[in-house]
Amino acid sequence: MSKGRSFALVWCIINLLMLLSFITPLVIISLNFIMVPAVVLYARLDLKRFILFYAISLAGVCAITGYSGLVLAIMSLFFLAPAIMMGRMYKKQAPARVSIVAGAGTLLAEFLLGLLVSYAAGYRPMDQVKDFIRDSVDSLPDVLRNSVNEAALDLAIHYFMQIIPLLLIAASLFYTVIAHGIGRWVLRRNGMQVPGLPPMREWRLPKSMAFYLIIVTIFDLFISIESNSFLSMVVWNLLPILTAAFAIQAIGFLFFVAHAKKWSVALPVVAIVLAVVLPFLMYFYCLLGVLDVLLPIRKRITG
Repeated sequence: MSKGRSFALVWCIINLLMLLSFITPLVIISLNFIMVPAVVLYARLDLKRFILFYAISLAGVCAITGYSGLVLAIMSLFFLAPAIMMGRMYKKQAPARVSIVAGAGTLLAEFLLGLLVSYAAGYRPMDQVKDFIRDSVDSLPDVLRNSVNEAALDLAIHYFMQIIPLLLIAASLFYTVIAHGIGRWVLRRNGMQVPGLPPMREWRLPKSMAFYLIIVTIFDLFISIESNSFLSMVVWNLLPILTAAFAIQAIGFLFFVAHAKKWSVALPVVAIVLAVVLPFLMYFYCLLGVLDVLLPIRKRITG
């Protein structure tokens, strides 16, 4: 058996085992990597062989689990389009940023299309989400349930529904970044050069984004939490995205400082850990990121 065929067979089996894990408690972990096998297979194989090996893995799942396998196959096919898009970008040697955006954009489009189809079919997924949240609260022990303020719960549900676009964007980026990180590592180890992201110390946001952040923050100050307008939805979705972007900019700045001063990477690594443990620090990082974009701090450090 040729090396290429054995490689494809191994990843065909990996995809089969990953899908089978979805009917076990391991789904909490394995679901995060659902796009990886398809990305790797498409990047290494021509279209006919990719279809063959991917179909074999899905057929194996259906043969082993029966009806449940059909559900798993449909779930896998949902993530197939963004995986193929990323694989195509890898074959073209496109920059990593282009590959990630292409994959995330395709997955986001699928999420939105799914919502449109659901509404067209008379199914109201947003209402189902509201009912799920309320049922979850109602299932709490009486001591906890009685401590829940109904007005506060209504506001929390309202805000959650307003930021659904943000959650879909975050989910799209999450799956795509994981697929890129692991897929690129696997492909490089098997002789395929896949462009990676530049070092974080080189990441820079355009100055215009700082002004967008300022404008969105000002709007946010005057929007009531009870607002149900289109403007409030736009603001509440853009503000976390811009805040996170500038927080990442700040981490990149710390990596730049460590590199320029020939320090260890302990400073930016600790900053990342603190951001995870203490999320409120994101706002301080965001401010640092804005200053890094608007002021020539890096030139002064290197000058």
